[in-house]
Amino acid sequence: MKITRKKTKDTTTLSFEGDFTIYHVTESKEELFADHERLTDKIAFDLHNVSEIDTAGVQLLLFAKVFFAKLDKTVFIVKSNEMVDAVLTKLDLTSHFSLES
Repeated sequence: MKITRKKTKDTTTLSFEGDFTIYHVTESKEELFADHERLTDKIAFDLHNVSEIDTAGVQLLLFAKVFFAKLDKTVFIVKSNEMVDAVLTKLDLTSHFSLES
């Protein structure tokens, strides 16, 4: 899993690429929260290049949403793909991540 950051004036986009599974969640967590103090108040998750996601990846997304909310930061999904959408739908979690364009 690779996470890249792109910062604009008011939004930081975190782009996830690769497998977001139990086998990669530890390294993903480290990348996700590295320099979290420097993130903008709006954090966009770009998940369209995620090739596989399991419940460990979903748990990390939910943890990040709660963690950043405690810092008064808003988290939303800016891009996704059919596979990620299917997992979030199956787990009834689509309402937890608003999809913005």
